[in-house]
Amino acid sequence: MNASIKARKGPEPQQDDGLDTVRNTLRTQVADILRVNIGQLSTVPQHEVYDHILDTPGLLHECFQVFRNQPDLFRKVVLRKDKRPATEGDEELWCGRTLDHVVALVVRASAKRYFRAAMPAPEVPPLRVEAPSLLHKTAIKLGIKKPIHRAPFVAPQGPGDKLYNVFRDNLRYEWQVPLIPSYSTLHPSTVRVLGPRILKLRESGQIEILAAEGLGPDGRLPLLLEDARRLRAVDGSIDSNALMEAFIKQGLDAVFPDLDEVALRKAVSQIAIMESKAVDMIFPAMEFALKPLTVFLFTAYTRLDLKGFRQAFGPHCALWAVQKLAKHLETQRPWPRSMPGMKSATLAAISYAIDLDSGMPASAPVRPAPQAVAGVPSNAAVPSMASAPPPVPPSLKKAPPAASAQAGLERASRRAKPLSTAGAR
Repeated sequence: MNASIKARKGPEPQQDDGLDTVRNTLRTQVADILRVNIGQLSTVPQHEVYDHILDTPGLLHECFQVFRNQPDLFRKVVLRKDKRPATEGDEELWCGRTLDHVVALVVRASAKRYFRAAMPAPEVPPLRVEAPSLLHKTAIKLGIKKPIHRAPFVAPQGPGDKLYNVFRDNLRYEWQVPLIPSYSTLHPSTVRVLGPRILKLRESGQIEILAAEGLGPDGRLPLLLEDARRLRAVDGSIDSNALMEAFIKQGLDAVFPDLDEVALRKAVSQIAIMESKAVDMIFPAMEFALKPLTVFLFTAYTRLDLKGFRQAFGPHCALWAVQKLAKHLETQRPWPRSMPGMKSATLAAISYAIDLDSGMPASAPVRPAPQAVAGVPSNAAVPSMASAPPPVPPSLKKAPPAASAQAGLERASRRAKPLSTAGAR
């Protein structure tokens, strides 16, 4: 009996895998909780709360904050299959979906609505369908012609839908909600080429830079959106063009006002020939942060000047002093956020290992050469105490040659002399 009823009714509709259940719960129970606990929603009609939240990314972000900070409000709604409150994003809810999946569903719905509102599709002219003529109708009745079956009209996708389609797979997390207005300024081709790398950009300022400059010909991000590894050339040295670009785009001229165009080019050319081993030590010590490292390099150059900078970081620098500086930099984290603070911190860190006046290692200061004084022999004529032999004890001293000869004569004079009268006897 049941089988015959099913046969008459036809195939059952496909299951929605809990999506309709999730949407209904969000529209009713969750929306009611948020309406009571968020002041901006108190004046919104109950049946419009859900749509109003999704249409306003800033308000949706506040709702997520309430959900995370006050989980007890939702303990009877966000439940696992065992009727216990869900605490982890990967736990399966009673509807068959995980909490992370529900969050992604809400983020995508809000982004899609905002993209469509921010980039409305152009109006499509109405489709005009001409009625067949009497002769054509007669030909169809006689079987000479077949009736024309036109495909149903499908409106072309607007720019908001195109952006959403390339963005959809990378709309997953609630921290992306405040960025939705900035996301709407991106070109679909930029989002398509960037792919999952878009998730590394977590600030609206970064999205604005990406929207203004776009990607490079090789798909690389703009310089200001990458770390200090972008300053390195293929051979391991510092790329002068990238360093100049980083100085200009970060506005470092406000921190180094004495570097005019000529002085800046000179500074860049000298920094670019730093010892590569010194770069290998300093960059990781500062966690490859682009702005702090750029301020560090120009601060070191302007304070040490040309000769001191070459002595401290040039091809013939003392690498043990640079290593000491790098280890000290690791202990100074976190680095200041303001550029004047970075400059002051750089001077303090360098002085720990390098003398700021000479560029020599701080533990081996340069001593001035002694001045010549009349009547006193130079240092070259005075034997060093370190090289002079130790004094000989008096008992081991040898007598002078003249004295020893005189003593021999005296000993010889004491010998017995032969008698002169012996032959006469």
